[in-house]
Amino acid sequence: MQIITLASRKGGVGKSMAARSLAVAALIEGRRAAIIDADPQGSIVAWSQRREEQAPSVIAGSPTKLSELERAGADVVFIDTPPSVHPVIGMAIEAAHLTLILTGPYPEDLAAIGSSVQMVRNIGKKSGIVLNRTPTRSTALSLARSALTAFELPICPTAIAQRVAHPYASASGQTVQEWEPDGAAAAEIQAVWKWAKEILNG
Repeated sequence: MQIITLASRKGGVGKSMAARSLAVAALIEGRRAAIIDADPQGSIVAWSQRREEQAPSVIAGSPTKLSELERAGADVVFIDTPPSVHPVIGMAIEAAHLTLILTGPYPEDLAAIGSSVQMVRNIGKKSGIVLNRTPTRSTALSLARSALTAFELPICPTAIAQRVAHPYASASGQTVQEWEPDGAAAAEIQAVWKWAKEILNG
């Protein structure tokens, strides 16, 4: 079973959206995907309650639930973590085969990821940075990429733009791949998933 943790000290960078979108990307290619919603806000649990499909499996709790999901037959699990420095974040990174650190493209976003980077380095697990909720066209994106090179971690070549397809899909318990499968948002998620798998399996 492969475990992917999504982490960010800063709230509002779209970890929950990314976790459920990547889980659905795994489902689409035939994998048995599950999500642990370790964020007390419970946004993924709420999303799953709006969702008509039975998969991915979603449970609230901490990484201690991983054994339960493995017994249930999951072969890839995404852990959505809370913002700040909650102890569960360290547990989730420790358990993961890959940690994706999400960030927005603006200076306050970038300033907040240093603690997450340090945590993955201390634990010594595979990790990478994903730019999320970015403008579709902006010099901010190229400036962010330049600034992020200082952390010496892989940076996903595809940024996830802030597109209206994401909230509309979420409102119906879907992801953009289901809501608008041929749209730009779905293509971005697929590209991020492909990149994450290359790191995970590399």
